[in-house]
Amino acid sequence: MTACNKGRENRVYSAAEIKKVCLDAGANDVGLVDLDRDALQEEREGILHVYPLTRSIVSFIIAHNRENMQSPARYVANEEFHYTGDRTVSASREILRRLNQLGMRGVVVNHGWPMAMDRYPGKIWDVSHKIMAVEAGLGHMGLNRLVLHPQYGSCIELESILVDGVIDEYDHPLKVNPCFKCNLCAAVCPTGAITKDQPFDFMACITHTYRDNFAGFNNLVEAIVTSKDMEDYRSRFDDRETGLMWQSLMFRMSYRCGYCMAVCPAGEEVKPVYLENKKEHIERILKPLRDRQERVYVLAGSKAEAKSGQNPNKEVRVVKGMARSLPK
Repeated sequence: MTACNKGRENRVYSAAEIKKVCLDAGANDVGLVDLDRDALQEEREGILHVYPLTRSIVSFIIAHNRENMQSPARYVANEEFHYTGDRTVSASREILRRLNQLGMRGVVVNHGWPMAMDRYPGKIWDVSHKIMAVEAGLGHMGLNRLVLHPQYGSCIELESILVDGVIDEYDHPLKVNPCFKCNLCAAVCPTGAITKDQPFDFMACITHTYRDNFAGFNNLVEAIVTSKDMEDYRSRFDDRETGLMWQSLMFRMSYRCGYCMAVCPAGEEVKPVYLENKKEHIERILKPLRDRQERVYVLAGSKAEAKSGQNPNKEVRVVKGMARSLPK
Protein backbone atom coordinates (compact mmCIF):
# COMPACT_ATOMS: atom_id res chain seq x y z
CA MET A 1 0.00 0.00 0.00
CA THR A 2 1.36 3.41 -0.95
CA ALA A 3 1.71 6.14 1.64
CA CYS A 4 -0.93 8.15 -0.23
CA ASN A 5 -3.49 5.33 -0.15
CA LYS A 6 -2.71 4.58 3.48
CA GLY A 7 -3.34 8.20 4.40
CA ARG A 8 -6.68 8.21 2.59
CA GLU A 9 -7.72 4.94 4.24
CA ASN A 10 -7.11 6.34 7.71
CA ARG A 11 -8.78 9.67 7.08
CA VAL A 12 -12.12 10.39 8.74
CA TYR A 13 -14.37 12.77 6.83
CA SER A 14 -16.71 15.38 8.27
CA ALA A 15 -20.41 14.50 8.07
CA ALA A 16 -21.33 18.17 8.15
CA GLU A 17 -19.04 18.92 5.21
CA ILE A 18 -20.36 16.02 3.14
CA LYS A 19 -23.97 17.00 3.77
CA LYS A 20 -23.24 20.58 2.77
CA VAL A 21 -21.72 19.31 -0.47
CA CYS A 22 -24.92 17.37 -1.19
CA LEU A 23 -27.28 20.22 -0.35
CA ASP A 24 -25.23 22.73 -2.35
CA ALA A 25 -25.41 20.39 -5.35
CA GLY A 26 -29.21 20.27 -5.27
CA ALA A 27 -30.23 17.54 -2.81
CA ASN A 28 -33.22 18.34 -0.62
CA ASP A 29 -32.04 16.10 2.21
CA VAL A 30 -29.16 13.71 2.85
CA GLY A 31 -28.19 10.98 5.30
CA LEU A 32 -25.05 8.92 5.84
CA VAL A 33 -24.81 5.18 6.48
CA ASP A 34 -21.89 2.99 7.54
CA LEU A 35 -21.53 -0.28 5.66
CA ASP A 36 -20.78 -2.32 8.78
CA ARG A 37 -24.11 -1.86 10.57
CA ASP A 38 -26.14 -5.00 11.17
CA ALA A 39 -29.14 -3.80 9.14
CA LEU A 40 -27.04 -3.85 5.94
CA GLN A 41 -25.57 -7.32 6.26
CA GLU A 42 -27.88 -8.76 3.60
CA GLU A 43 -27.08 -5.80 1.33
CA ARG A 44 -23.28 -6.02 1.61
CA GLU A 45 -22.75 -8.45 -1.26
CA GLY A 46 -24.59 -6.27 -3.76
CA ILE A 47 -22.97 -3.07 -2.54
CA LEU A 48 -19.47 -4.50 -2.70
CA HIS A 49 -20.19 -5.97 -6.13
CA VAL A 50 -20.83 -2.44 -7.42
CA TYR A 51 -17.90 -0.87 -5.55
CA PRO A 52 -15.55 -3.17 -3.59
CA LEU A 53 -13.98 -0.25 -1.69
CA THR A 54 -17.28 0.90 -0.17
CA ARG A 55 -17.10 1.90 3.49
CA SER A 56 -20.02 4.34 3.66
CA ILE A 57 -23.18 5.18 1.73
CA VAL A 58 -24.38 8.70 0.98
CA SER A 59 -28.16 8.60 0.58
CA PHE A 60 -30.03 11.67 -0.63
CA ILE A 61 -33.40 12.73 -1.98
CA ILE A 62 -34.76 15.26 -4.44
CA ALA A 63 -38.41 16.24 -4.17
CA HIS A 64 -40.96 16.17 -6.97
CA ASN A 65 -43.36 19.00 -7.63
CA ARG A 66 -46.29 17.52 -5.71
CA GLU A 67 -49.04 19.08 -7.83
CA ASN A 68 -47.63 17.51 -11.00
CA MET A 69 -47.67 14.12 -9.33
CA GLN A 70 -51.30 14.63 -8.29
CA SER A 71 -52.63 15.57 -11.72
CA PRO A 72 -55.25 13.27 -13.29
CA ALA A 73 -53.46 14.01 -16.58
CA ARG A 74 -50.96 11.24 -16.03
CA TYR A 75 -48.62 12.36 -18.80
CA VAL A 76 -47.97 15.39 -16.57
CA ALA A 77 -47.06 13.09 -13.66
CA ASN A 78 -44.89 10.95 -15.94
CA GLU A 79 -42.91 13.97 -17.09
CA GLU A 80 -42.36 14.94 -13.46
CA PHE A 81 -41.06 11.45 -12.68
CA HIS A 82 -38.50 11.74 -15.47
CA TYR A 83 -37.59 15.39 -14.92
CA THR A 84 -36.88 14.84 -11.22
CA GLY A 85 -35.03 11.67 -12.13
CA ASP A 86 -32.80 13.67 -14.47
CA ARG A 87 -32.15 16.23 -11.73
CA THR A 88 -31.24 13.39 -9.38
CA VAL A 89 -28.78 11.90 -11.87
CA SER A 90 -27.18 15.28 -12.48
CA ALA A 91 -26.92 16.08 -8.75
CA SER A 92 -25.38 12.69 -7.96
CA ARG A 93 -22.56 13.22 -10.46
CA GLU A 94 -21.92 16.72 -9.19
CA ILE A 95 -21.86 15.50 -5.58
CA LEU A 96 -19.35 12.77 -6.41
CA ARG A 97 -17.09 15.22 -8.27
CA ARG A 98 -17.09 17.50 -5.21
CA LEU A 99 -16.41 14.56 -2.90
CA ASN A 100 -13.47 13.64 -5.16
CA GLN A 101 -12.06 17.09 -4.48
CA LEU A 102 -12.18 16.31 -0.75
CA GLY A 103 -10.20 13.11 -1.38
CA MET A 104 -13.15 10.70 -1.27
CA ARG A 105 -13.75 8.31 -4.17
CA GLY A 106 -16.89 6.40 -4.98
CA VAL A 107 -19.56 5.18 -7.38
CA VAL A 108 -23.01 6.58 -8.16
CA VAL A 109 -25.63 3.82 -8.28
CA ASN A 110 -28.29 4.00 -11.00
CA HIS A 111 -31.38 5.57 -9.48
CA GLY A 112 -33.58 3.38 -11.70
CA TRP A 113 -33.41 1.59 -15.03
CA PRO A 114 -31.29 0.26 -16.66
CA MET A 115 -30.18 -2.53 -14.38
CA ALA A 116 -28.60 -5.97 -14.78
CA MET A 117 -31.09 -7.57 -17.18
CA ASP A 118 -28.54 -10.30 -17.87
CA ARG A 119 -29.61 -11.76 -14.49
CA TYR A 120 -33.32 -11.80 -15.35
CA PRO A 121 -35.51 -13.40 -14.03
CA GLY A 122 -33.48 -13.17 -10.83
CA LYS A 123 -32.68 -10.10 -8.78
CA ILE A 124 -31.54 -7.51 -11.32
CA TRP A 125 -30.40 -4.78 -8.88
CA ASP A 126 -27.57 -4.62 -6.36
CA VAL A 127 -28.40 -1.67 -4.11
CA SER A 128 -31.83 -0.93 -2.66
CA HIS A 129 -32.21 2.84 -2.44
CA LYS A 130 -35.22 2.37 -0.17
CA ILE A 131 -33.20 0.46 2.41
CA MET A 132 -30.39 3.01 2.22
CA ALA A 133 -32.82 5.92 2.67
CA VAL A 134 -34.49 4.31 5.69
CA GLU A 135 -31.13 3.55 7.31
CA ALA A 136 -30.01 7.13 6.56
CA GLY A 137 -32.96 8.57 8.49
CA LEU A 138 -34.63 10.01 5.41
CA GLY A 139 -37.96 8.31 6.02
CA HIS A 140 -39.77 5.07 6.63
CA MET A 141 -41.71 2.74 4.38
CA GLY A 142 -45.40 3.59 4.22
CA LEU A 143 -48.36 1.33 3.58
CA ASN A 144 -47.86 2.16 -0.11
CA ARG A 145 -44.34 0.70 0.08
CA LEU A 146 -42.82 4.07 -0.72
CA VAL A 147 -40.27 5.76 1.51
CA LEU A 148 -42.07 8.64 3.21
CA HIS A 149 -39.91 11.63 4.08
CA PRO A 150 -40.96 13.60 7.19
CA GLN A 151 -41.23 16.83 5.17
CA TYR A 152 -41.83 15.85 1.55
CA GLY A 153 -43.74 12.63 2.13
CA SER A 154 -43.84 10.18 -0.77
CA CYS A 155 -43.05 12.70 -3.54
CA ILE A 156 -39.31 12.09 -3.67
CA GLU A 157 -36.60 10.46 -5.78
CA LEU A 158 -33.96 8.38 -4.01
CA GLU A 159 -30.28 8.03 -4.81
CA SER A 160 -27.26 6.33 -3.23
CA ILE A 161 -23.55 7.01 -3.64
CA LEU A 162 -21.09 4.36 -2.46
CA VAL A 163 -17.90 5.94 -1.10
CA ASP A 164 -14.57 4.68 0.20
CA GLY A 165 -14.30 6.99 3.21
CA VAL A 166 -15.14 6.69 6.90
CA ILE A 167 -17.33 9.51 8.22
CA ASP A 168 -17.24 10.97 11.72
CA GLU A 169 -20.99 10.76 12.31
CA TYR A 170 -23.62 8.53 10.74
CA ASP A 171 -27.40 8.78 10.64
CA HIS A 172 -29.91 6.20 11.82
CA PRO A 173 -33.56 5.36 11.09
CA LEU A 174 -36.23 7.79 12.24
CA LYS A 175 -38.00 6.95 15.46
CA VAL A 176 -41.40 7.93 14.03
CA ASN A 177 -42.88 6.73 10.74
CA PRO A 178 -44.44 9.60 8.75
CA CYS A 179 -47.18 7.20 7.58
CA PHE A 180 -50.21 7.86 9.77
CA LYS A 181 -52.45 5.11 8.35
CA CYS A 182 -54.93 7.25 6.43
CA ASN A 183 -55.32 4.30 4.00
CA LEU A 184 -55.90 6.59 1.01
CA CYS A 185 -53.30 4.65 -0.99
CA ALA A 186 -55.31 1.46 -0.46
CA ALA A 187 -58.52 3.25 -1.43
CA VAL A 188 -57.11 4.52 -4.74
CA CYS A 189 -55.03 1.49 -5.81
CA PRO A 190 -56.71 0.10 -8.96
CA THR A 191 -55.25 -3.40 -8.57
CA GLY A 192 -55.64 -3.94 -4.82
CA ALA A 193 -51.86 -4.26 -4.48
CA ILE A 194 -52.13 -2.08 -1.36
CA THR A 195 -54.43 -3.50 1.27
CA LYS A 196 -54.78 -2.53 4.91
CA ASP A 197 -53.11 -5.05 7.26
CA GLN A 198 -51.95 -7.29 4.40
CA PRO A 199 -48.59 -7.65 2.61
CA PHE A 200 -47.98 -5.49 -0.45
CA ASP A 201 -48.79 -7.41 -3.66
CA PHE A 202 -45.72 -6.65 -5.74
CA MET A 203 -46.83 -8.63 -8.80
CA ALA A 204 -50.21 -6.89 -8.95
CA CYS A 205 -48.48 -3.51 -8.87
CA ILE A 206 -45.76 -4.22 -11.43
CA THR A 207 -48.08 -5.99 -13.87
CA HIS A 208 -50.17 -2.84 -14.24
CA THR A 209 -47.91 0.09 -13.38
CA TYR A 210 -44.99 -1.20 -15.46
CA ARG A 211 -47.11 -2.43 -18.34
CA ASP A 212 -45.07 -0.37 -20.81
CA ASN A 213 -41.78 -1.68 -19.48
CA PHE A 214 -40.20 -5.10 -19.96
CA ALA A 215 -43.25 -7.29 -19.23
CA GLY A 216 -45.46 -5.51 -21.72
CA PHE A 217 -42.67 -5.34 -24.29
CA ASN A 218 -42.29 -9.12 -24.07
CA ASN A 219 -46.02 -9.46 -24.71
CA LEU A 220 -45.72 -7.07 -27.67
CA VAL A 221 -42.90 -9.07 -29.25
CA GLU A 222 -44.83 -12.30 -28.78
CA ALA A 223 -47.92 -10.76 -30.39
CA ILE A 224 -45.91 -9.51 -33.37
CA VAL A 225 -44.17 -12.86 -33.91
CA THR A 226 -47.21 -15.12 -33.50
CA SER A 227 -50.06 -13.07 -35.01
CA LYS A 228 -51.36 -14.35 -38.34
CA ASP A 229 -52.22 -10.87 -39.61
CA MET A 230 -52.92 -7.33 -38.38
CA GLU A 231 -56.43 -8.25 -37.31
CA ASP A 232 -55.03 -10.99 -35.10
CA TYR A 233 -52.35 -8.61 -33.77
CA ARG A 234 -54.91 -5.90 -32.97
CA SER A 235 -56.95 -8.43 -31.00
CA ARG A 236 -53.98 -8.53 -28.60
CA PHE A 237 -52.54 -5.01 -28.97
CA ASP A 238 -54.97 -2.44 -30.29
CA ASP A 239 -53.75 0.88 -31.67
CA ARG A 240 -53.97 2.61 -28.28
CA GLU A 241 -51.76 0.00 -26.61
CA THR A 242 -49.29 0.02 -29.48
CA GLY A 243 -49.16 3.81 -29.25
CA LEU A 244 -48.43 3.72 -25.53
CA MET A 245 -45.65 1.20 -26.03
CA TRP A 246 -44.18 3.36 -28.83
CA GLN A 247 -44.37 6.38 -26.54
CA SER A 248 -42.46 4.56 -23.79
CA LEU A 249 -39.81 3.30 -26.19
CA MET A 250 -39.33 6.71 -27.84
CA PHE A 251 -39.73 9.13 -24.96
CA ARG A 252 -39.04 7.05 -21.82
CA MET A 253 -41.38 4.79 -19.95
CA SER A 254 -44.92 5.80 -19.10
CA TYR A 255 -46.04 4.65 -15.67
CA ARG A 256 -49.65 3.46 -15.72
CA CYS A 257 -50.28 4.35 -12.09
CA GLY A 258 -48.40 6.11 -9.29
CA TYR A 259 -51.73 6.96 -7.66
CA CYS A 260 -50.49 5.92 -4.22
CA MET A 261 -47.85 8.65 -4.38
CA ALA A 262 -50.35 11.20 -5.63
CA VAL A 263 -52.90 10.80 -2.84
CA CYS A 264 -50.48 10.28 0.07
CA PRO A 265 -50.79 13.14 2.62
CA ALA A 266 -47.71 12.18 4.64
CA GLY A 267 -45.06 14.82 5.21
CA GLU A 268 -45.29 18.20 6.86
CA GLU A 269 -45.68 19.94 3.49
CA VAL A 270 -49.12 18.41 3.02
CA LYS A 271 -50.29 16.68 6.22
CA PRO A 272 -51.61 19.83 8.00
CA VAL A 273 -53.58 20.86 4.89
CA TYR A 274 -55.08 17.38 4.59
CA LEU A 275 -56.06 17.17 8.23
CA GLU A 276 -57.70 20.59 8.03
CA ASN A 277 -59.90 19.57 5.09
CA LYS A 278 -59.91 15.85 4.34
CA LYS A 279 -62.97 16.07 2.11
CA GLU A 280 -61.34 18.59 -0.23
CA HIS A 281 -58.26 16.36 -0.58
CA ILE A 282 -60.41 13.36 -1.44
CA GLU A 283 -62.61 15.26 -3.91
CA ARG A 284 -59.74 17.04 -5.68
CA ILE A 285 -57.06 14.34 -5.76
CA LEU A 286 -58.32 10.87 -4.87
CA LYS A 287 -61.64 10.67 -6.72
CA PRO A 288 -60.37 11.80 -10.16
CA LEU A 289 -57.76 9.03 -10.03
CA ARG A 290 -60.01 6.38 -8.52
CA ASP A 291 -62.75 7.12 -11.06
CA ARG A 292 -60.43 7.60 -14.04
CA GLN A 293 -61.50 5.49 -17.00
CA GLU A 294 -58.60 3.26 -17.95
CA ARG A 295 -57.44 -0.26 -18.57
CA VAL A 296 -56.03 -2.20 -15.66
CA TYR A 297 -53.62 -5.03 -16.45
CA VAL A 298 -53.82 -8.13 -14.27
CA LEU A 299 -52.75 -11.75 -14.14
CA ALA A 300 -55.39 -14.41 -14.72
CA GLY A 301 -57.06 -15.62 -11.53
CA SER A 302 -55.28 -13.06 -9.36
CA LYS A 303 -56.76 -10.98 -6.56
CA ALA A 304 -56.01 -7.98 -8.75
CA GLU A 305 -58.38 -9.31 -11.40
CA ALA A 306 -61.21 -9.52 -8.88
CA LYS A 307 -60.38 -6.14 -7.30
CA SER A 308 -60.15 -4.14 -10.51
CA GLY A 309 -63.37 -5.70 -11.76
CA GLN A 310 -65.25 -4.05 -8.89
CA ASN A 311 -64.62 -0.58 -10.30
CA PRO A 312 -66.95 0.20 -13.24
CA ASN A 313 -64.47 2.79 -14.55
CA LYS A 314 -61.75 0.19 -15.07
CA GLU A 315 -61.50 -2.13 -18.06
CA VAL A 316 -59.82 -5.33 -16.92
CA ARG A 317 -57.19 -6.74 -19.27
CA VAL A 318 -55.72 -10.16 -18.45
CA VAL A 319 -52.07 -10.45 -19.56
CA LYS A 320 -49.09 -12.73 -19.16
CA GLY A 321 -46.79 -11.79 -16.32
CA MET A 322 -43.04 -11.85 -15.91
CA ALA A 323 -41.23 -14.32 -13.65
CA ARG A 324 -38.88 -12.55 -11.26
CA SER A 325 -37.84 -12.58 -7.63
CA LEU A 326 -39.66 -10.32 -5.23
CA PRO A 327 -37.73 -7.38 -3.79
CA LYS A 328 -36.92 -7.26 -0.12
